[in-house]
Amino acid sequence: MKRLLMLALITFAAVMVPGAAVAEPLNSVNLGMGGIIQTMPHCRAKVYTLEYERMLTPTITFLGRGSGVDYKFDDGTYREEGKPRGFDLGARVYSDSGMKGFFIGGTLGYWTSDWTFANYQHRPDEVSGKATSNSVRANLDMGWRLPVSSSLSVMPQMNVGRFFSSTSCDYTYPPSAVGTACSQDSEVKYYFFLALTVGVGF
Repeated sequence: MKRLLMLALITFAAVMVPGAAVAEPLNSVNLGMGGIIQTMPHCRAKVYTLEYERMLTPTITFLGRGSGVDYKFDDGTYREEGKPRGFDLGARVYSDSGMKGFFIGGTLGYWTSDWTFANYQHRPDEVSGKATSNSVRANLDMGWRLPVSSSLSVMPQMNVGRFFSSTSCDYTYPPSAVGTACSQDSEVKYYFFLALTVGVGF
């Protein structure tokens, strides 16, 4: 009876004392949004991300990320709008063990995008069209993972990267060119944006 009572007291203490006997999370699901602050000339974008991290060592994690982007580029003579989406795989390295502190990460991914363009430099002779791109994306991110509780953290970060794309497009205007293949490339090949992500460890 005494042993049973002692075991119950130890179990109660482990549950009630913060941090006692609580395993450090090995996994994290992170939900983020970027692009709220414009960082690229002539381009506004909203970036939505959902990540999964898994600790490989005390300071290195495996990273999988799904993302969607909604952007508009307009420099006064050329306009482009698109919705890229893709999936990236890579890793992050943390300054502190247990997915905490400063981090730097790198990923490679496969992306697709449907976008439209209009060149209106010589109005009214506007030329416009629609395009589809398939891309390999290289991305570098760095930031801080700041714990709020034993399982919740916030992650301010910045991302830079490049799309390596193959594109097919067709003109939609003027009428004489509708359906004709074109060679227009996207103006958004490089990017830089700031993001805020919330991570839940388990």
